[in-house]
Amino acid sequence: MMRRFAIMLSYDGTNYCGWQRQAGDLSIQALLEEALQPLNSGQPVKVIGAGRTDSGVHARAQVAHFDLESAHSAETIRRALNATLPGDIYVRICQSVDQNFHARFGALRREYKYQILLEPSVFEQRYAWLCPYQLDFDLLQQAAEIVQGEHDFTNLCRRSTEAESKLCTVYESYWERADYKLIYTIQANRFLHSMVRMIVGAMTEVARGKYPLSAFKNLLGKNDRPMQVYTAPAKGLILWSIEYKEQLS
Repeated sequence: MMRRFAIMLSYDGTNYCGWQRQAGDLSIQALLEEALQPLNSGQPVKVIGAGRTDSGVHARAQVAHFDLESAHSAETIRRALNATLPGDIYVRICQSVDQNFHARFGALRREYKYQILLEPSVFEQRYAWLCPYQLDFDLLQQAAEIVQGEHDFTNLCRRSTEAESKLCTVYESYWERADYKLIYTIQANRFLHSMVRMIVGAMTEVARGKYPLSAFKNLLGKNDRPMQVYTAPAKGLILWSIEYKEQLS
């Protein structure tokens, strides 16, 4: 009997081309599918993720689902995956779910965090961007407040983004100071290709005094870009959490 399972996993994205399977590159999706195939009587398994993290981006709580023709318990599957996967990928939760569960389309909100180092750290250099500029924290916070609400992010995503609509609703957007780091949190109903990294990059351009806050504000829409947008490095970005009507546990 075909059964659907959902998993929550964490990964260090440093060594991967991102979540999505790509020919000739190592991806999180491909490794999961290869690890699951022996549990499905050798038949291929398709794993659907909630978010397609880019190359070098990390995840604290990525969610995915897949269907298996298997009598194994969810816990057995979780243990088998962790015994097979590389040490920089860890399945935290595996549970049987209804056939209607969809990791991507069922997600209500997604939350990302971006970390900026204010001084070098040998312990966090893989997970944060050591920004070479002095940043005005108040300007960062003002820019973050502008992002909240529904906006067209055409100017703050890759031009190759396939989504027809570039409208996203941002529920939370703020910066925090944490010792030698600045941490940006953004929560929205959906995200576009490289959207968070481009938002952070644009904010830092304002916070270092290269562009006025008004130029950043004008990025939110279909206007001509009033400023050149810098894309912040992938290593500082973490897919932090995903919200569903019924959370995995």
